Parts: sequence; structure tokens; C-alpha cells
Amino acid sequence: MTIVYCIDSIHGVGGIQHVTLAKASALAETEGNEVWILFADRSGILRYPVSSSVHTVDLDINYYADDWKSRWNVLKGLFIKRRLHRKRLAKQLHLIKPDVVISVGQSEKHFLPFIRGPWVTVREFHFVKNYRIRQANSIFDRLLAWGGNGLDQFVLRKYDGIVSLTQEDKDNNWNNWSTVRVIPNPVCLSSVSSSLGSKRIMSAGRLDYQKNYISLIRAFSIVHRSFPEWTLDIYGDGSESESLSSGIQALGLSSSVRLMGIRPDVQGLMPDYSLFALSSRFEGFPLVLVEAISCGLPVVSYACPCGPKDIIRDGVDGFLVPPGDETMLAERICQLIEDDDLRKTMGAAALERAKAFSIEKIIPQWTSLFEELTKSKKR
Repeated sequence: MTIVYCIDSIHGVGGIQHVTLAKASALAETEGNEVWILFADRSGILRYPVSSSVHTVDLDINYYADDWKSRWNVLKGLFIKRRLHRKRLAKQLHLIKPDVVISVGQSEKHFLPFIRGPWVTVREFHFVKNYRIRQANSIFDRLLAWGGNGLDQFVLRKYDGIVSLTQEDKDNNWNNWSTVRVIPNPVCLSSVSSSLGSKRIMSAGRLDYQKNYISLIRAFSIVHRSFPEWTLDIYGDGSESESLSSGIQALGLSSSVRLMGIRPDVQGLMPDYSLFALSSRFEGFPLVLVEAISCGLPVVSYACPCGPKDIIRDGVDGFLVPPGDETMLAERICQLIEDDDLRKTMGAAALERAKAFSIEKIIPQWTSLFEELTKSKKR
């Protein structure tokens, strides 16, 4: 089977790049498969491993070279560059003649199903379905979100298959969509697990509205009163970096809460910590939670839509907290801090839970979907 992934970039640091390269590599190593990645931008460094069996093609669109510099460049990216992208992508697809073409949900998502060919098209949804509305903070943003959702509703009907990352998202947001399947993102299981003996808490993600780190920092200020020797490290960068730094200082936590910046191998740092915390307002599938449990870290997370409830078994390998309840978030963290036996029991359960998301478990689900869709196409 010939499989093509379409993506903006395979370079730089990002969850989409990471899981796409992992899935493409695993599929390429499967006998009988030929796997291609057609990407639009080369900006950045190739941070994640990719099998030599995967064919890559740079379409040389370079959205990020001048995107968002001005309104003209935004329009240029939306219309002129996307038109060029569609033309070059269509040319490559007709040369490759794939069986399956996958949109990871970036610049190609709205035109891919309109490129005619004998292949089946699949759209990956890496966020909760109504993510635009959830992150809109102004009337203008809400209008854009409603417009984007309307366009999505039309285009999504043109795909042969749609993949949601969580059962929660499918149940709540994809009613009566027969083309939707649930396949979670895979994780490479860590070979090193935490001893859970350090007095360090970890979180990781973009420093932006979605991740809601100010809520975690306020919750940690409550933890700090009882356990001043414990620290919180937050990995990532983003638009709220300065405001979070100010918040940390205002709460008197400068020596206890650190913004660590971007690290390419966050999972490799996890065994140095004793628990992981997540405070997001919404998610699609927080891969970082799976990486954490694969290192034996118990998790304390807001039960935001969608992802944590599909990954964490409340009271077994971590705790799920009502979104925004900072007092309970702090209480659950304190519970794991003061009870060494509970922390270790949950850590052991986390290691076992992570196996459900191993690449060996996930790839057969993709293969089954591809086979089903291609058979239906030939009828």
C-alpha cells in the first residue's frame, strides 16, 4: 500500500511533527508499504527521527517565511501560496499514485479532498472539533471561528475518513458522522522510569491561553504553603511567557516555579520528576500525558475536553480534577506529595496504562482503517 502524509513541516519542535514522523516510520517499516511525506516548509531543524524508508518531498511553499508580517502577507498565505501549494501537491500525488492520502489538518486540509484521484483521503483532527470557538477571546475571533467551522463542516464531508483522537470528542462532537473513527496518537515508550523520589513537579506545553498555566501556578502557590521544598518546572514557550513570569513573581514563587523554555526531548527529562500536572482549558489529545505515564509519572490534570479522560484513569494512575478548580488541583497534588506509597502505586499503574498507546498497538488500527477505506473505494 502506498501512503502519503501531507503536512506543513516536519522540522522544528511540535507534537504534530513528532507523531507524524513516528507513524510514517512505523508504517514504512511494515512489509508491503511505501510511505511518503509531502511537506510545505523546510524552516527549522529536523528534531525527530524518521526512517530512511520514508520518502520526503519539499514542496517549497514556505508559508512561514513571511506569514503574519502584515495583512498583505496573511492574504498572500491564504490565497496565493495555498493555490501554489494545491498545484504542487496535486502534481506529486499524480506522480506517486498513492492508495491513501492523509491530511494532518494544516494548510492542505481545505483543498486536499478536491484534488481528484483514485486514492482515498483521510483527515486527522488533532484538536477537539470545536477548538476555534474555545480559543476565541473576542467578537472578531468568534466571527472568524464560526466562519472557519462552517468551512470545515463543508470540507470534512468530502473526506473518505476522519480520525478523532479521543472517544470523548467523537461522542460529544461527531454525532451521526459515520466516517469518524477514533485512533489515539502513539507514544514511544520510555526505557527509563522515574524513581518518584525527587521533590519536583513537571508540566510542558505552549505558553498560551489554551494551556492555562496561570491556573496551575496559582494552584501551586497553595501547594507551596505546605510543601515549600517542592518545585514546579514548566517547559515550553509562547505568547504568555512574560505575563506568566510576572505572575510567578507576584505570587512570590520565583525560587520555586521556573519557566524552562523549549526542549526537544521533554520525555527524556521526565524521569527526573515525581509527578506531572496539566491545566489546559481544552485539548485534542495531550501526547505529553502519555509520555508522562510512560515514564511512570502519576498525573494530576484538569478533566478538560478532550483527552485527559481518555488517557488517565481517575484514582488509578492519576487524578482528574474539574476544570478550573484550583483548590482541588492543589489538594490532589498535595495528596501525592505526602503519600509516597500512593505515588508509587499510581506510578506503577501509569507504566501499565501507557502500553495501550504504544506504536505497536496504534499502527495496526491505522492499517485496518486504510484497508477498509480502500476496499470501499474499489466497490
